[in-house]
Amino acid sequence: MKDRLITIATDHYTAAEILKARLESAGIECYLKNVNLLQGAVSEGVQVQIKESDLEKAARILTQLKTYQEEKESRDQKEIRRILVPVDFSEFSKTACLYALRLAKKYAADIKILHVFYAPIVDLVPITDAYSIQVDMDINLREMEDQAKHQLVNFVNQIKEKANLDGFGDIKISYTLREGIVEDEIASTAISYKPGIIVLGSKGKSEKQSDIIGSVVYRVLDKSKVPVLAIPAKAKVDNFASIKHIVYATNFDDSDYVAIRRLIYIVSAFDVKIYCVHVSKDSKEKWEQLKMDNLRKYFNEVNPAAQVETHFIRGENPVVDLEAFCDLNNIDVIALSNKKRSLLQRIFKPGLTKKLITTSNLPLLLFRD
Repeated sequence: MKDRLITIATDHYTAAEILKARLESAGIECYLKNVNLLQGAVSEGVQVQIKESDLEKAARILTQLKTYQEEKESRDQKEIRRILVPVDFSEFSKTACLYALRLAKKYAADIKILHVFYAPIVDLVPITDAYSIQVDMDINLREMEDQAKHQLVNFVNQIKEKANLDGFGDIKISYTLREGIVEDEIASTAISYKPGIIVLGSKGKSEKQSDIIGSVVYRVLDKSKVPVLAIPAKAKVDNFASIKHIVYATNFDDSDYVAIRRLIYIVSAFDVKIYCVHVSKDSKEKWEQLKMDNLRKYFNEVNPAAQVETHFIRGENPVVDLEAFCDLNNIDVIALSNKKRSLLQRIFKPGLTKKLITTSNLPLLLFRD
């Protein structure tokens, strides 16, 4: 019987070449598929393939590589002592702040509320009018800043008042006002503030999109590696303190190992059961079962007391099938790792993360590789 080829990883060209070299150094015959021969250096989605008979040997090597990557990441990982909450004064933002309060209480963390306002810039100004227009722009910018600060202070005072009423008055809440592009300023603030998590409002089913924040959750993931908790407006805030069930959706990517460690740490203050699931239209392969077994073992290595179940979800619509699984198992939070994708991939084949951001009524805990 012919020893068929199977795909064990899909990555950009350089990473695929590195993995190929590592496997071949261990005596495993390896092939690359979907390589753009004219522009190999910028090729996306290169598949690394091996013979099925080399599966177990390759799995051991991949586990060693992933564990090394995870340990390298974890050395720089900080505890959740600070939470960043970007707001646009919408109901989405208010809900996000209420979630952040409950998370801050669990970890004795501080909260910083960030608002970003945008001031349009005139690119082409006639020389004769340059001075007068510059003066007008300076005046308008100050007025916009004053108005944004007034709104921000009122918003923060409302959140503090709510915090006092709910018994969270001991939580330190500060605020920052920035001017610029929202996702850029969020990423910049995250670098200086060093939060353990960013809490953002997002869109839920049958909800109008937030003016600013709700539309940038996905883009923030491109700008920062800080975990993002995306909260839809209809999420039940009171249930957050008693989270019991979390789904971790895996696509068997290298980033799973880092994401799992972060997930275990973030939910360590809760008594939760984790469902590790793989959503696919195709029938289960031997390689998939082997990968799932490795993930289960890793969950137990990170936290031997972790309650973990593994499931394969098959169906024609991954989003609908995952949401049906969540309804059936009373899931409180969906967690997943979001691998950075090319612009063309996002346009023509939106990933599960982006679809869930715009459809799910459950909070999403998102990790960037």
